[in-house]
Amino acid sequence: MAALKILAPRRRWQRGAAAIEFALIFLLFFVLFYAIVSYSLAMLLMQGLTQAAEEGVRAAIAVNPLAYPSDAGYLTSVETTARNRADAALSWLPAKARQQVVDNNHISTTVNGSVITVTVTYPNYATNGLVPTFTIPLIGPVPRLPTNLVGEASLQFQSNN
Repeated sequence: MAALKILAPRRRWQRGAAAIEFALIFLLFFVLFYAIVSYSLAMLLMQGLTQAAEEGVRAAIAVNPLAYPSDAGYLTSVETTARNRADAALSWLPAKARQQVVDNNHISTTVNGSVITVTVTYPNYATNGLVPTFTIPLIGPVPRLPTNLVGEASLQFQSNN
């Protein structure tokens, strides 16, 4: 009986400690989980932008230069074809991301000599991304990402000249 009386005050003093410990650990695990999910989404988006740029380049090299009487017509067709294919490759994007990339015309194609480059950009991803950025004391912004996400693909082709 005497042993029970000695332990009773300790139990009262410990009451609520588990809830406080859980809150602290939960916060740490939530930040870790949120960071994993948000960085994974950003990496998925970058891979998707790069894949769309690659699809655009593949479509651009399929344009037959002999079908156009002038180099200007050929280059216009190459740019249009690449942009349309990259746009089609981004059909999986959510509406918000699609508006940022496709509707705001952030798919660019350049032909420099015998090199075709397609660049797909998601502008202002750090401030207008798919998931919001949280600022956590002592850690900073989560996720900490670059301002723009860019996918780019280039291909050198052999000219007929």
